[in-house]
This record gives sequence, C-alpha cells and structure tokens, in this order.
Amino acid sequence: MLSDYYVTARERALLHTLLEKENPVPVSKIAKELQVSTRTIHRDVQGMEKLLGAYHLELVKKTGKGMWIAGATEDKQDLRLALLQTHAPEYTEEERRTLILSALLEAEEPVKLNTLSHELKVSAATVSYDLDKIEEWLQGFGLELVRRRGYGVKISGAEASKRNAMSGLIAENLEETDLFEAMQQRIKKRSVQTDTSPISNRLLGLVEKEKWVTVEQILHEMKDTLPYSFADSAYIGLVVHVTLAVERLQKGENIEINQEHLHSLKNTKEFEAANQLIQRLERVFQLDIPEAEIGYITMHLRGAKLRQEPEQNWDLDHLPAAACAKALMSFVQHETGKPLVQDHSLYQGLTSHLEPALFRLKENMKIHNPLLDDIKRDYPELFSIVKKAAGYTLPEMTLPEAEIGYLVLHFGSALEQLRDKQKARALVVCSSGIGSSKMLTTRLKKEVPEIEQMKNMSVLELENIDESNYDLVISTVDITHEQLPSITVNPFLTKEDAARVKSLIHQLELKKHIPYEQDIQAGNETRSAERDIESIQLYSWTMIRLLQQFDVYRPAFVQDVYSALEEVCHNLKERQLITSAGKTAQALWERHKAGGMAIPNTRLALFHTRGTFVSAPCFVIQVLPQSVYLPSMDGTLTEVKHLLLLLAPDNEEVEVYEVLSAVSEQIIQTDQSIQTFASGDKQRIQSFMAQSFRERLKEKIT
Repeated sequence: MLSDYYVTARERALLHTLLEKENPVPVSKIAKELQVSTRTIHRDVQGMEKLLGAYHLELVKKTGKGMWIAGATEDKQDLRLALLQTHAPEYTEEERRTLILSALLEAEEPVKLNTLSHELKVSAATVSYDLDKIEEWLQGFGLELVRRRGYGVKISGAEASKRNAMSGLIAENLEETDLFEAMQQRIKKRSVQTDTSPISNRLLGLVEKEKWVTVEQILHEMKDTLPYSFADSAYIGLVVHVTLAVERLQKGENIEINQEHLHSLKNTKEFEAANQLIQRLERVFQLDIPEAEIGYITMHLRGAKLRQEPEQNWDLDHLPAAACAKALMSFVQHETGKPLVQDHSLYQGLTSHLEPALFRLKENMKIHNPLLDDIKRDYPELFSIVKKAAGYTLPEMTLPEAEIGYLVLHFGSALEQLRDKQKARALVVCSSGIGSSKMLTTRLKKEVPEIEQMKNMSVLELENIDESNYDLVISTVDITHEQLPSITVNPFLTKEDAARVKSLIHQLELKKHIPYEQDIQAGNETRSAERDIESIQLYSWTMIRLLQQFDVYRPAFVQDVYSALEEVCHNLKERQLITSAGKTAQALWERHKAGGMAIPNTRLALFHTRGTFVSAPCFVIQVLPQSVYLPSMDGTLTEVKHLLLLLAPDNEEVEVYEVLSAVSEQIIQTDQSIQTFASGDKQRIQSFMAQSFRERLKEKIT
C-alpha cells in the first residue's frame, strides 16, 4: 500500500492536512498552513492520484472552491494510520538535486559520491543519476561538472558563473516569502527568525542570514541613489547577488571582467550607483573590493526588472527597446486582429520591460519567472503568438521562455482591457514586476468594481505609507500590516480570489475619503495652471528650435564613421549648437562602442549623447557617401547610410528631454516614418516631424 509509493515528507504533510478537512479547502489556505506557495501545492498533488486510488480515495479539485479528498471514512482512516508510520527524511528528485547542487557550489574541494549518498540516504547510483541532470543544468551557466573515480565531484568554471548559478538556484527554489519576512522583521527592529523548510535553510546557508540582512539594510538606506524602482523579485535578486559577492570575496574568490566591457559600463548611470554601493560595502565589511565587482553589480542593475514603468525615459537609450516593442505590437496585432499598435500604455510597459531584458539577453544573464507555468496554462495561444513574434522581431537572439512569459503578461493585460463605482481604496503589492503588476490591477478593476482606487507598491515601501488614505492591502505574497487588513491573492486573480477580496471589502467599515479634487486649495490650482502653461510653452519652444535647426549634411568624402561624426560636429560648433566638436564626437563614439546604434532592418543609425558641451537641443542627419556596416540594436550588423544625431544639454527641464525622446520614437513609429528619415529629404523630414509634434502638443493641451 503506502510502502509501494515514494512519498516525501512535504507530501505526507499535505495528505494529513487534506484528510483532516471535511469540506473543500482553498489552495491558498492549505499553502499558508504548510508555509509553502500555492505553486508548490499544485505541483505536489499531481502525483497523488495513484496513491489515493490504492485506498479507494479520490482527490477532487473545483475552481472557486478548492480541493478535498473524497471517499469512505474507513478508507481515509486507513490512509491516516499508514501516514503515521515513522520514516526517514525523504526528498523529491528536485529537492535532492537542489541539496546536491548547494553542497557542490559551496564546497572548495571535491565531494565524494559516498558522502552525498549517505547524507541523502539514497544509493550511489541514484546520486549518479542526479548528477547527470545537474550537469545539464550547470551547462546553462557555463560550468562543468568534473567527476572522476577516486577524486570525487567538483564544479569547475569561472567565479562569475558560479555566483550566477548560486543566484539561479536560490531564485528557482527559495520562496520569496522567506526573505520578505526577514526584511520585514528588520524593518520592525525584530530578530531575524523564519520557520523555513530544510531545503530553504540549506539555500539560505549559501547567503548567510546576518550578512544578507546587513546588505539589504545598506541597499534600503541607499534606495534614493538607485537608478530605478525595482520589482521586489529583482530587489531580492540584487540583495542575494551582492551578498554572494561579499561572501565569496571574503573567501578569496575574485571575478574577472573584460576591461573594454568595463570601460563601456563606466558611461552608464548604473555604474555610479554601483560604485557608491561598493564604497559602503568596503567600509561595513572591511574589504578591499576590486573594480571588476563594480562592473558586475552595474550589469545586475541594468538587467533588473522594474517594479513600475517610469513615466518617461529621457536618456534616449530606450530606442532599441522602443523599436522592439513597436515590432512586437505590430506582429501580435496582426496575429490576434486586436488594435494594439496605438495602445500607448502597452508601448510604455513593453519598452520599460524590454530595456533591461535586451541587456540581459546580450550579456547572457538568466532570469527566473515563478509565474511561467501559470502563464502557459492560462494563455497558451497568446504565449505561442508572442514566442513567434519574438523569433521574428529578434531573429539573432533566442528568448528563453521566462522572458517570453513576462512579455505575455503585458499583452494579456492589454487584451484584458480591450475585452471589456466603487467604494474602497487599495494598496496592491506585487513582487514579480511590471507585467504581473499590470495584470493584477487590470483584473482587480474588472472583477472587483468595489475598488475605487489602487496604488502599486513594494513590500518594503509599506512602512512609509499614510494608512488613513487606504482601506486594505492586496498582495501576491503573505504579509501582515499592523494598521490595514491584508489579503493574499494570485497575480492572475482567480474567481476565488476576487470573491474573497469582495468579501473582505464588504466586512470593512470604509474610511470616508475627501476627493482629491476637492482637497486642492485655490492657490494650488493657480500654481498648477501656471505650471501647465509654462510646460506647454517649453514643449513648443523646444519643438520649434529642433525644426529650425534641423539639417541634412552630405559630405563629399569621409574615411570612416568617426571621421563623419567629427565633420558633422565641426558644422554644429560653427552654428554654436555645441561648444566642443572633439568632446561631442568622442562622446557619441563612446556611446556607439557601448552598444549597437544601427536600427535593425533600416539603413539608419541613431547616435545620441548628452553633456555640458551641448549648448542647445538639436537633431541633424549625416548622409554617408558610402554605406558602412555597424552593430545594430539586436546584435547583428546592419548596412547604414544615414547617421542620425540627437544631442541634449545637461540639466535641462524635463520637457526638453521629452521632446527629444519623441523624435527618437518618431523614427521607428511606422515603416513609412522609417522611409521618411531614410530619404535624406530635408523638407519631407521637417514636414513629418512638424505634423508629429503638432499631434503630441494637441495631446498635451487636451
């Protein structure tokens, strides 16, 4: 009977819990009792049918109600008695491999096969089979599993790859709740003690608790200097990455980085934040940290998922992501027949997500998507379409399913809104990033009309909110707020979740809110109106200047691209648009070396920079006498005939940068716009820009 089946300790606990229940139990409630995720519960019950059938029992699952074990009382009692028999600790294959990987990644010397089999209480043959699977997993991180008789087992490879593997192992197996709980305890000045599973404890051993809590506190204190507001999952990843770096450095393990690549990273805003972080870590941990570590932290910052999409992106580095977003939207619109291309919210969300995603792909950085199975199950057709769109849009890159899953969330959210007050104000906490956050808020708007207003927020930001402005917290991770009632839901908001949220709202005595509009004093209204008028004036002034100063240069002969940049910069200096031709050309060239400037499937390359050597915002085109091949934004080489130069002064008003950003978006707006800029026809391009500016200004005024 039970002895004929391999049942883990966690599965035993789950069976005990279900046998104690007489009625259907929500999966979220079971998960809370067992201190695991709902994802884990769904995974564990998949293999229980045969075991229950042996006892004439059946596992029944019903959407909106939960799950329960159906069958005769006597049969349930037989299974209870069988489960009470004592057994040695047992692990699933997945758990066993996680423990082996943890041991090997942490070990400085080879580990004997017999040692692993003894600790896990399985045969050496079983461990050998597990190592075959582990070897495949390690290859994805560029690591090799060395196995020799009499030598043992050891992981071989670069230090950076080992750290990436450790981070990946933690992301795949450690519940975010464990780390969130410890961080919340730190916020509340309590000792760090979490009731975690043996697997979680083993993984937490890779990043010493006290150490990563110290690192998190340093990052929390530096949050204003970090370049973005990260998704909670990305913030956790940063904490783990930095803590691993500290721990490995203390063991004498240093990483190496290509010096040219490091030089290109120094020109990014993330490098300065990483440098400040390293200086703080050196003081706190009494370490001498090499510059290579700054480079790797910079890469982590650039590749991190954002919690919220920024209102705008004024650095102009967003063009590769913008071009990719437009292409994806066009492809998915064609496949679905839904009007997506003009959805500005979708465009902004995709662009914000794709910017770090493209960097991750370029640097071969992996990302974990805990929602992937749910996404593939709930959006199978859309997943297939987006995967096909990604292959068409980025033919030189292979997007892993984790990345595709996040893109599906953006499109799913947009389509949800197309398919289609309220009393409560809610704080929405979603740890998985922009796409899942949008999906949750979209479904809340649709399924729970009782909610009047929602605000997305990070777990760690809850300590700073004014509770009087909200009625409840809706979160995708288990949290406890001292002032506001909270409820945990799935990012996809099941019917069961929506019903529970409605029930909670109906139980609450909602606060009486003063409408925001009525709370503004007359003086504030006047100042706001004045600011709006000034903003419109600045938009108009910048647009006019760009149109007036636009020009197309056609040099008779240039030896190379850098010479072409120097020549056009000399022309701009004569027109007093820049103060130094040399500095401007050098800045444009450095930006070119940091990443491809050519726009895929066009003959255009957009060179842009921003600095004190730029006197006024300007946009010009340099037509090359002969085509050249330049690195493009998708990693390929593209034949280029036109260099587009977009220059911005430092410390300008945000409206100036918004207009410049609008120019970069005009270029890749449609196939027609690409043809217009590639024509080299000054009057035609000016006319197109003027019309685009007019439409944007009209939107601002209305």
